[in-house]
Amino acid sequence: MSRALPPPEPRPLSALVLRLRPVGESDIMVDLFSRELGRVTGLAKGGKRSQKRFFGLLLAGHHLEVGLLPGRRDDLWLLQGARLLASHLGLRQDYRRLLHAGPVLELLLRAAAPHDPHPGALDLALMTLARLERAENVHEMASALVIFLARLLGEMGYGLALGSCLHCGRPLEQVAQPRLSLAGGLACQECPPQAQDRQVPPGLVKSLGSALSLGPPALGRLSLSPALLRPGLGYLGDFWRHVSGHDLPSLGLALDLLPPFPSRRKSL
Repeated sequence: MSRALPPPEPRPLSALVLRLRPVGESDIMVDLFSRELGRVTGLAKGGKRSQKRFFGLLLAGHHLEVGLLPGRRDDLWLLQGARLLASHLGLRQDYRRLLHAGPVLELLLRAAAPHDPHPGALDLALMTLARLERAENVHEMASALVIFLARLLGEMGYGLALGSCLHCGRPLEQVAQPRLSLAGGLACQECPPQAQDRQVPPGLVKSLGSALSLGPPALGRLSLSPALLRPGLGYLGDFWRHVSGHDLPSLGLALDLLPPFPSRRKSL
C-alpha cells in the first residue's frame, strides 16, 4: 500500500492587505499585494469568526506575512495563516491620513496585473504608508501621496519623461511655461497644445523630477510647496486614470482635503 502524500506546506509571502470582501456568513476574500507574486487574492475560510488564525490581522493597510495554498482556481489562493509585520496604526488615528492612504491601496489593486511581481512597488507603498501614519498636516500627507503617484509610474513601466519636451525635444531649462501631457511627460510652450496637456506651474516639473531621482533617505524628507500640491495631484490623478482605465475615486477624496489656493479665495 502506498503512503499518503504529506499535505503541502503553505507558501510564505510578504504582503500588503489592499481590500476585504465578505463571502457568505463566515469567509473573507482578501486582496493582497505581495513581494513575491504581485497582486493575489486569497480566501480566508472562517475569517469573520476566527479567534486564532486571523483575529485582528485582516485589515486594509496591514503588512502581513501570510501563508497561501493553491486553490481550485488558478486565480484564487487559500489563506492558511498570517502574522503581523506592520499595522500602520497611525493611519486610523487621523481620518486625513486614512484618506491619503486610500489611493496607495487602490492603485495597487486597480493598476497592477495579477501575479505580476513588482517588489519596488511594495517597498514604495510601505514607505509611503509609514510616512503618512506620522504626518501631522495635510500638506505633508499630500506631498507623500504625490511622490508615491509619481514614482509608482516608473515601477509599473509608465515613467514620466521630464527632461525635455516630448514633441520637439526642447530641454526643460528652456521651457518657461510647461505643460504636462497624459502621453507621459513634458510639453513646451512652442509646441501646439493638445487635449492631453495640462498647464502646470514651472516648479511642479522640477519637484516631480526630484521625486523621481532622490534615494529613499532624502525622499522621505522631500516636501512640495503647498501651491504645487493641487496641480500635482490633479495631473497625476488624471494620468493614472488614463493608464489604468479606472476612475479611482480615492484620489478625488484626497484632493478634496487640500485647502484652496490663497489666490482663489474671495477677498472681503
